[in-house]
Amino acid sequence: MILNPLQRGLTNKSNMAMTPQELERMNKLETLVTSLLRVESVPFINALERRLDFLSSTISLDDLTNVEGANAGTTGYVLKKTSTTWQPAPDIDT
Repeated sequence: MILNPLQRGLTNKSNMAMTPQELERMNKLETLVTSLLRVESVPFINALERRLDFLSSTISLDDLTNVEGANAGTTGYVLKKTSTTWQPAPDIDT
């Protein structure tokens, strides 16, 4: 983005001859650009955190939408669709 080169230029201001007022304005501009760069990267960081949280968490069947009691199912049970949800039921053909 255009802000990164601008920030680099602002941090190299020691090579420039400036009045105290110009130096103060440059410092304020540098602070503003740095803040904008932080805000610019917030969506990326949030998306990355969500992915990392997802990868490090354990998901159970009961966490899924419209699934009830899956964790209470025992051996030989499967999830079967009712009119509104998925629920554990014996694994028999009906």
